[in-house]
Amino acid sequence: MSRSRRVVSVVAAVVAILLTASACSSSGGKTKSGPKQSAPAPKGSKIDVGVICSCTGPFGAVFVAARSVIEGWAKSVNAAGGLNGHEVNIVVKDDNTNPATALTDAQALISSKVAVIIDEDIVDAAWAKVAADAKVPVVGGNITSTGYGVDPNFYPSGQTNDSVIYSSIATAKQAGAKKIAVIYCSESPTCAASLPGLKSAGKALGVPVVYSAGVSATAPNYTAQCLAAKQAGADALFIGDGTNTIDRIATNCTQQGYKPTYITEGAGFEPELLSTPGISENEWASFPVLPFFSKDPAVQAMNKVVDQYSPGLRSKKLGWGQAATLGWTAALLVQAAAKKAGFSASDAVTSADFVKGLNMISNETLDGFAPGLTFDAGKPHQVDCWFTAQVSHGTPKQVGGRTCHTGT
Repeated sequence: MSRSRRVVSVVAAVVAILLTASACSSSGGKTKSGPKQSAPAPKGSKIDVGVICSCTGPFGAVFVAARSVIEGWAKSVNAAGGLNGHEVNIVVKDDNTNPATALTDAQALISSKVAVIIDEDIVDAAWAKVAADAKVPVVGGNITSTGYGVDPNFYPSGQTNDSVIYSSIATAKQAGAKKIAVIYCSESPTCAASLPGLKSAGKALGVPVVYSAGVSATAPNYTAQCLAAKQAGADALFIGDGTNTIDRIATNCTQQGYKPTYITEGAGFEPELLSTPGISENEWASFPVLPFFSKDPAVQAMNKVVDQYSPGLRSKKLGWGQAATLGWTAALLVQAAAKKAGFSASDAVTSADFVKGLNMISNETLDGFAPGLTFDAGKPHQVDCWFTAQVSHGTPKQVGGRTCHTGT
């Protein structure tokens, strides 16, 4: 399913929207973040961290915010003495959401010997093999991409797509839904490809899919689909599409007197939906890492750094959302890998050091942001736990701790 015809949505869409789900308690490694006032300046050589970003093009606003968050993280780390005594240098390449440009950008970063690439790119499939062949690890970031959970060189900072479909239905069940309708984007075959998984999860969890339809973002309205879902008896409606389309569908359904529980993907959640009729009243979503609006101390620590180095960013309705938070967690994962690798300020740091550190990650929560990360060398890195949130009366809030998919 999708995400906005803006990225987080499109990515989530193009990627896969998609208990024995069980509640688990968060534990694991802690990665300290945030500026320190009296730390000595980094004395080691610079560590170049590449960022490939769809910062212009249809999803620019979302990725620009993520880039700003990553740059703020680097400044805060350098102010605290650097990564193991090394200054972090962020090298950003904007591919304009063009696969050919993305490939060229990746080749340029690899040639310049970046130690790791942070993925803020919706067309990362264009350069995934190049990075793997060069043994330059990719950290997301844009973990709604299909590479995460499949490619051993892609290291996610949160839930991967293999369980997103399941978590969407599990969230509907948690919200009290008995039957669910599914409306998904018609522009991408990937959206329709997620439907069988949604139906399978619905059957397994006792929340059957009673209606489904593909829709275009350019449709004049969605009245017919709203009425069909209502007539089918669906008390929950999953919308696998971009933010703009989600807004229009929910508005049309409300106009028809249809008020289901809305289910969306947290990776694409944007603040502008908080004022959408229907969504503002009753919406639930599963999030791959802590929601950006969580009251958790980890989120507050991120906000402090963002406000210091990118003042005003968090007040933007367009751009500040879960994608920006995923940029932060990708940076924290780079930081955790450096700590695990254990190199010193006198060492010359290479990609091999970060691969070593990443493959030592075990039950890492990134200060509580992540639902528990464990990476095994040479194997796809699947993360099948998530966080849940609800919107009510226009206000979003986290619901409980993490939830995990422990079975098939």
